[in-house]
Amino acid sequence: MQRRDPPPEDGQASVDDSTAESGQRLLDAPAQRWLESVPGTVYVTGPNWWLGDLHFLSESIVELGQRPADDYRDQPALWLRQMATADRQQALDTLQRAETEGESRLRLVYTLERDGDVPCRIEDQITLTRDEQGGVLTLTGVLGVMPQEEAAPEQTCQAMLRHCGDLIIALDEELDCLGVLGNAVDTLGMQPDQLRARSLFSLMAPEDGARVQRTLLEQAGEARPVLLEVRLEHRDGSYRWFEIHFSPYADITSLAAMPGWVAVARNITERRHQSLNWDAYTATDELTSALNQSAFMGLLRHALAFGESSARLSMIVFDVDCLDDINRSWGRDGGDLVLTCIGELCRATLRERFSFGRLEDDTFAILLSGKSLQETARVAERLRERFAATRVEFHGHWLTFSVSLGVAERRVEETAEGFLARAGEGVREAKRHGRDRVHQAP
Repeated sequence: MQRRDPPPEDGQASVDDSTAESGQRLLDAPAQRWLESVPGTVYVTGPNWWLGDLHFLSESIVELGQRPADDYRDQPALWLRQMATADRQQALDTLQRAETEGESRLRLVYTLERDGDVPCRIEDQITLTRDEQGGVLTLTGVLGVMPQEEAAPEQTCQAMLRHCGDLIIALDEELDCLGVLGNAVDTLGMQPDQLRARSLFSLMAPEDGARVQRTLLEQAGEARPVLLEVRLEHRDGSYRWFEIHFSPYADITSLAAMPGWVAVARNITERRHQSLNWDAYTATDELTSALNQSAFMGLLRHALAFGESSARLSMIVFDVDCLDDINRSWGRDGGDLVLTCIGELCRATLRERFSFGRLEDDTFAILLSGKSLQETARVAERLRERFAATRVEFHGHWLTFSVSLGVAERRVEETAEGFLARAGEGVREAKRHGRDRVHQAP
C-alpha cells in the first residue's frame, strides 16, 4: 500500500467532485436511512479514507465539525485539514499500518480544530471491510466526542498548587529536598526533579541560611513549627522572597534520626516590594522630600539583591559646598532654604526614574538604573550647572551655592556600602580639586 500524505492546507481534495458524488451513490436509499439513524456520526469511505472517496456521511457531522455535511461531501479532505497537525499525520500512519497488517478494527483519537470554537477531542471507531484477497474495500467510522477524563486526586492537588503558586517540600534533617509539589517552574525557574536534587540551604541567600539553620536547630528538639521569611535564589540568579512554614515530621524518612521538615513556601516577593515602597514613601525628609538615610540604604540593598545581575545601576553622591558658611552668614533658615531648593531642583531636572536620598545634613545621593558611568556623569554635570546657576531670594538678598559630585557604577558582587563609599570618594576628590565639579569614582 502506498503511503498517504496529508492533504494540502489550502486547495481542494486530491480527487474531483464527481468521485464523491459517485461514491455517495454506492449506498442505496434504505442503507443511507439506516446509517443516518445510528447513534453517533457515521461515515463510509473507500480505501483512501477522507482523502477523497466519501460514500456516506451523517448530517450530525455539523455538531462535531461546526460545518454542514455538504461541505465535507464537496471537500472530504476538509475533515483532515481540521485535525491538529500532529494528530493528522499520526492518524494517517496508524490507518496505513492497520490496512497493511490486515486489521479489521481500529480506534483513532485526535483533536479537531473548529473556527471560532473550542477544539474538541474526537474518538473515531473504524471498521475495515476487505475483499477475499485482503484488500480494503470500505472504511466505516463512527465519530464521537471523547469524554473528559476525571483527574486523579494527585493531579487535582497539583493543579490547585500550580494555581495558587505555593510549594510543598519534604526535607530531611539537613534540609535536602526529598519531594516537591507545586509550581516550582514559576516560583524558582526549575523543574521539581531539579529542586529535588538540591539542598534548600544551597538556594538561600548566605545571610539567611545561617539564621534559618540556627532557628531550626533550636526548634527541632521541641518539635514546634517555625515561620520564617527567606530569600531563595531563582534559576536566573536573582532572589525571591518566600514565607516558609517549617513543620517538623519525625518520620519523613525511615532512616531519619532527627526530625525532618515539611515546608510550605509561599512567594511574597510582590508583598515585600509593596512594603518596601510604602516604607520608602513614608520615610522621607520633610525639608527636601528625599528618602532618609535608612530608607535610601534599604532601597539600595534591595536593588542590589533583587535586580538582574547584568542590569546597570549607577549612583550620584553630592554635598553642598560650604553649607556651614551659609548657615553662619544667614542663619539656619537660610541654609534650610538652600536645602529645600536642592530637593525641588532634583525633582525638576531629573525626569528619568530615580531614587533620591538625604544621607547627612548636606549630603545627598541619587540612584539611577540603566545608565553607564559616562551617562551618569553627564546627568551629574547637568545638575551641577543647574545648581551653580540658581539664586535663592532670602529676605531681600540673593543666596548662591554650588555642589561637588561623585559618580560611580555598580560593580559585580559589590555591597551597598561599598558602592556608596566609592561614589562618596568621588565627592572628596571633587572637593580636593576645587569644588563645584563632577568626579568619577575609581
